[in-house]
Amino acid sequence: MTAQKCSARTARGRPCRAWAMPDTDPPRCAAHRDDRGAHGAPAGNTNAREHGFYSPALDAAELADLVSLADDPSLDDEIAAARVALRRVLAALDTDQPDPRLASLAFAGTRTIARLLRDQRAISGDAADGIAGAIAQALDELSTEWGIDL
Repeated sequence: MTAQKCSARTARGRPCRAWAMPDTDPPRCAAHRDDRGAHGAPAGNTNAREHGFYSPALDAAELADLVSLADDPSLDDEIAAARVALRRVLAALDTDQPDPRLASLAFAGTRTIARLLRDQRAISGDAADGIAGAIAQALDELSTEWGIDL
């Protein structure tokens, strides 16, 4: 059998210049043969995944965390979204060769969540109750220690 060129055309419409694989009819190279099975990336490949919270590619755990998001997100929803983003950063850090810039991003994400939780507590009024309780406890302890009624 004589060697043949591939009979396929490239994406630009030009004839393929590669040599055909043996016993292919029509003659096709390895890139153009039709018996390769499933086309595209292998299962689990995330090279084309878009990053960021508003990405349409959320995994099942992220969707479960964000299922409560409505058209008018609340502070709880924003906290959940920040936690999902932080979880993604932490997962990216847990690889063989993590990008060193991700560590500062993880700390920034943690600070953001802490601020959101603090603001949520302040809005709900729990912060004032907590401060008043702490002051009352401190006064009780001082009263006992000094032996006077404060």
